[in-house]
Amino acid sequence: MRRLLVLSAALFAAAPARADEGDDQLARQLAGVVRDPRLSVWSRVEAAKMIGKLGPRGGAAAADLAALLGRFRGPEQEPLQEAVVDALGQIGAPAKPALPALARTANRSVDIDQAIKRSTDAILAAPDERDVDALARQLTSRDPSVRLRATKALTLLGPAAQVAGPALAATLADPDGDVRRGAVAALRAVFPGVRPTEPLIRAIAADLADPDPNVRLVAVRALGRIGPPAVLAAEGLDALRADPDPDVRRAATDALARVVGAP
Repeated sequence: MRRLLVLSAALFAAAPARADEGDDQLARQLAGVVRDPRLSVWSRVEAAKMIGKLGPRGGAAAADLAALLGRFRGPEQEPLQEAVVDALGQIGAPAKPALPALARTANRSVDIDQAIKRSTDAILAAPDERDVDALARQLTSRDPSVRLRATKALTLLGPAAQVAGPALAATLADPDGDVRRGAVAALRAVFPGVRPTEPLIRAIAADLADPDPNVRLVAVRALGRIGPPAVLAAEGLDALRADPDPDVRRAATDALARVVGAP
C-alpha cells in the first residue's frame, strides 16, 4: 500500500507534457505493482489506473500489461483485467503492439468485451498500416490458432484494416472451419455494408455440412439473411430441410424461402 502511495505522489509530480526517462521508470514501477500477485486486487487495479493516467507517457508499461492479459483467470480478477485493458486504451498509439493480446482476451465477459472495444478504438485513433500488414501475414501461418487470432484482431480493427482485404478473402478457403468463420466475420467488420461476395457466401455455405448442428444452424440463418445473392447455396439449404435437427430443418425452410422463394 505504501509503495502505491509513493508511486501515486510521483505520478502527480511528473511533468504532464513529455515522455522522458522518469515517465518510463514510473510506468515500469507501476506495471510491477500490477504484476505482483502478493498485492490485493484493489492495489493492482489502482496501479493500472495510474498507468492509464499517464496516457502515452505510460508506453513503457504497454508490453508488460499486454503480457498480463493472458494470465488473468476467474471472475475475481475481472476488475483487474478490465483496468489493464482500459489502461492500454489510455496509453493509445504506443500500445498498438498490444492489439493481438487484446483480441485474444475477447469473449470472456460482456464488461471485458466492452472495455476491449473502447481501448481498441482509442489505440486505433491513428491507424498504422504496418500493424495490419503484420496481422495479414499471420493469416498464412501454418498454425491455425495463429491464423484464427489474426482474424479476430482484424475484426476488432474494423474498417482500419481494409488493406488486409485480399489476405482475408484468400482465408475464406482455409481448411480450418474456425479460421474460415473468423475470416467471414472479419470481412464483414472490415467492409461493413458491402454486398457479400460469392467466395464469402461459399465460405458460409461450407458450414451447411458441418457435423455440429449449431454450426449448421448459424450458417443457415446467415444465408437466409443474405437473401437472393445466396442462391448458389440453395441446394445445400434444400438438403437441410431433412436435417435430423428440428431447429436446422425449420431454419433451412425459412432461409430457402428468402433465397429462392421456395415454399
